[in-house]
Amino acid sequence: MAKHRRKYPVCTNCNYAFQEGEPDNFCPKCGQENHDLNVPFKHVALEVLEGTIHYDTKFWTTIKYLLFYPGKLTNEFHRGRRMDYVPPIRLYVFINFVFFFLLSMRVGHVSSEKANRSIAQQVSSTDMSFMEDLSLSKLQRDSILAEVREVQRADSLAKLNKKATVKVKKSDSFDLERMGAVSDFAPQASIDSLIRDAGLSPNWYTRSAMRKAVQIVKLPQEQLITKLLKYWSVLMFVLMPIFALLTKLVFLKARRYYMEHLMFSIHLHCFVFLLFIIYMIIENLHFAYDLLPWFNLLVAVYLFLGLKRVFHRSYLRTFFNMFVLVFLYCIVGLFTGLLGLGVSAMF
Repeated sequence: MAKHRRKYPVCTNCNYAFQEGEPDNFCPKCGQENHDLNVPFKHVALEVLEGTIHYDTKFWTTIKYLLFYPGKLTNEFHRGRRMDYVPPIRLYVFINFVFFFLLSMRVGHVSSEKANRSIAQQVSSTDMSFMEDLSLSKLQRDSILAEVREVQRADSLAKLNKKATVKVKKSDSFDLERMGAVSDFAPQASIDSLIRDAGLSPNWYTRSAMRKAVQIVKLPQEQLITKLLKYWSVLMFVLMPIFALLTKLVFLKARRYYMEHLMFSIHLHCFVFLLFIIYMIIENLHFAYDLLPWFNLLVAVYLFLGLKRVFHRSYLRTFFNMFVLVFLYCIVGLFTGLLGLGVSAMF
């Protein structure tokens, strides 16, 4: 969209006089924009409104193609048709911000529910006979008692589920409670014992990682979740160019520049984050069915169609290449995550 400039005949910064017929949007001497901002507020407001509406149109067009046309934004970018869409990096930063903002709010909501459950447990742990002394009707007492018992039942199920998750085979047992009991400055023998319990060999790397794990386990839940969210956001930013490199290796015969693969990777990760934003919104509405498996399937279908549209391979070849790509990405992602934990253990 062309910007309506109110121009000066002379640059207000360096006094350069514009010649007739010379481009005068910017000063050729100092580079300052030739645009008069000393105008009534209504002119500025109209200009901002015009820019906002134009950007809003670009944003929704970009979101439409991102959600429903796999690979189209990547193809449009490489054909040079970029003015009608939000730039890929800016799009990723915005969607990434919204995703982690909503995720942090959801974590805070879960923590609030746990706090309420704890209060209810403290109330129920006392002698519940005091309910009889309250001047409440029998129906009101029964309703309150039923709610307290429901909280107790839900908490009991949560504890059973936690125990079932943490328990593993004896030969592979890893006691998180024991880790929490270890001091941050525990002797090396204690750390080595935990490492052997995890089925690993004690060395400089595993000792550093274990000491870091001990510190993490002892963190309050809010701090732990905050750390994990920050770590995940950084990890995804690191993995995005790695995914592009893997795509270039898998589709080597396509003879595309790395930048083309990087744009595809950015758009794919934007779609994944946007999809899980939608998932969190739906889940917050207390939808009756678990949609996560379907969302995961949708990501796989989107990846397949995107690869097919961008690299123009046969369906069978695209499916095979996608399988190899996902396999390599999982391995590299796991290695990168462990490496990141190890590096963070040194600081």
